[in-house]
Amino acid sequence: MHELLLFGQIPASRHDQVLNILAGVAAMQPVPILEKHLVFKPNKLSSSTRPVQVGGAQDIQKTQQALLAQTQGDLFYMQLVTDVAETLPKPLAEESMEMKVIGSGNCLPSETEQHGSMASSFTGANPTDETVNSEKWILQFRDLPEVARQRPVTSRLMADTPITSGSPMDFMSALDYTHTSTYALSGHRFTHLSTSLLLYRLLLPSNRTEQASHLSKIDISHAHLLDPSGMYILQAAVRVQDGSKVEAMTKGVNELLGLKETLKGVVEMEPGERLALDTRVR
Repeated sequence: MHELLLFGQIPASRHDQVLNILAGVAAMQPVPILEKHLVFKPNKLSSSTRPVQVGGAQDIQKTQQALLAQTQGDLFYMQLVTDVAETLPKPLAEESMEMKVIGSGNCLPSETEQHGSMASSFTGANPTDETVNSEKWILQFRDLPEVARQRPVTSRLMADTPITSGSPMDFMSALDYTHTSTYALSGHRFTHLSTSLLLYRLLLPSNRTEQASHLSKIDISHAHLLDPSGMYILQAAVRVQDGSKVEAMTKGVNELLGLKETLKGVVEMEPGERLALDTRVR
């Protein structure tokens, strides 16, 4: 599957304004999201290494074969992603999106003290614990974006594979991938025609020791922003099933360009920097 993308930057001071504009453009209320991302780095496999067979659904087996095939060329970082907001009561999930920047880039959800369960949903355990197995995870692969030529948007191969059963950590271990870091994505999602709009910021664990020890959960009440300025990212994405079909790709590009024109004067949408989106292991 191919993913077509445009990106924009929005200061924290304009977040509410842009959120309302996007709601009007998409003709829907914003859907809060709070995703936990576990980043995995592949270990270099020798040509003599025999692939480990892992049981599971057919789509998981196909993904395993595709990932193992990559060991003959470039290696890529992978991510396990789960949407924590889906497991929270709706009012609590919405409150968790109401972040404000304080001091040196720390961010706190409103009324955190009254809702300690929000923080507790991100604190404490190693990613090998039972809580990881109980959550709904998606294995994400994102390729290096194609070299920009005549296409005025970012284009890259991508794949999202649901982990329907078994241990996600054991699956990644069988692929010879090692967990390296954890972060959270906090924001809102809209859908406009075939375009998915995502307005978000990235959060990191408050304690670097926690980051180094690969904790799978983040204390949202003490997490700090990846970008201390509090800048939000607006991502517009269209997915095309078959990137070899020129008509489908052109339709996706035109839809993104139409949205770019609609949002002109609100936020400038541009292709992402290719090397900044590079997921290869160096």
